[in-house]
Amino acid sequence: MSYSRGEITTLVMPNMQNVLGDLFGGNLMALVDQAAAVAALRHAGSRAVTASIDRVDFRERIPVGALVTCIGTVDYVGNSSMDITVEVYSEQPATGEPRRNTHTAHVVFVAIDDHGKPKRVPRLIAETDEEKARMERARLHRESIKR
Repeated sequence: MSYSRGEITTLVMPNMQNVLGDLFGGNLMALVDQAAAVAALRHAGSRAVTASIDRVDFRERIPVGALVTCIGTVDYVGNSSMDITVEVYSEQPATGEPRRNTHTAHVVFVAIDDHGKPKRVPRLIAETDEEKARMERARLHRESIKR
């Protein structure tokens, strides 16, 4: 599981702001999708596409000038699909404001072959207690959606 991780960091620029001067939700969604894509590509070892973004929890505003880091982890896999959690962190080094978790998203990617058809992905191996707990939470989440 530790290899199947994607991380991106960017500076929130003025062109990324909403009418309140904070990071526009659509820009945040693009960052979340990119971090999830990196995790999916690493795990699948091939192309993968977004199948769904079934949940995003917007907990705090992120102002222009903040650094935003999105960390995507593959937490569960099916045959060709990968359940990925993306944790979003914001920090303002210029003011000394520490890094804090501001958003969480759940994204599903599907690995595809050269013809755009779903492709089997490797099994996911949880090695630590934390990884085992993440995998179990993702399994339960997936089962709750199927109902």
